[in-house]
Amino acid sequence: MSSSYRLGSWIVDNWSRMSLPFAVLALCSLPVFSTAGNAPLILMYTLLPVYMIHQYEEHAHGRFVEFFNSTMGRRHEVLTKASAFWINILEVWVLFLVSFYLAKYVAVGIAFVPIYLTIFNGFTHVISSVALRRYNPGLYTSVLLFFPWGFFLLIYFNGIAGSRFLFNGVGLLAAIIAHAIIVVYAFRRRGKLEPG
Repeated sequence: MSSSYRLGSWIVDNWSRMSLPFAVLALCSLPVFSTAGNAPLILMYTLLPVYMIHQYEEHAHGRFVEFFNSTMGRRHEVLTKASAFWINILEVWVLFLVSFYLAKYVAVGIAFVPIYLTIFNGFTHVISSVALRRYNPGLYTSVLLFFPWGFFLLIYFNGIAGSRFLFNGVGLLAAIIAHAIIVVYAFRRRGKLEPG
């Protein structure tokens, strides 16, 4: 092992590459844990590996950071590898994990949080692609995975959740806030980096 090896820097560089094999492993493992009584939780859980496949397309080669900085950042480094790592870990992995526990022990309607986060993120990729008339990292998995699976789960959980209007609102609001945090962060960073 190299004496320069550092776990933290290795994870920041490779987390999105790890996402793809973990996502495949997680999806292939689900039948082992599936029972007649936990079908909603299993379906909800599929969103995490689906999102991790998307993260591989987005970040495995550093293309999204480069794209984001060249467009929203106006060629300033408003998004770094480290900030992309923390945004994805906290706003996807951790938020989804918390949502799973809340859906199991509090109310199944909490499933709308990761559902709306997934669909909303997909729309940001499509809108960006249409506006700029170019591919952006994450677009393909948004169209091929996020929309069909996200809308299927949206319909499914609207059919089984109580207080669905409330929880739809909570899910949509959480998705808007999560993405607004990224935009505010980017504008603040850009304001500090731009001359004057």
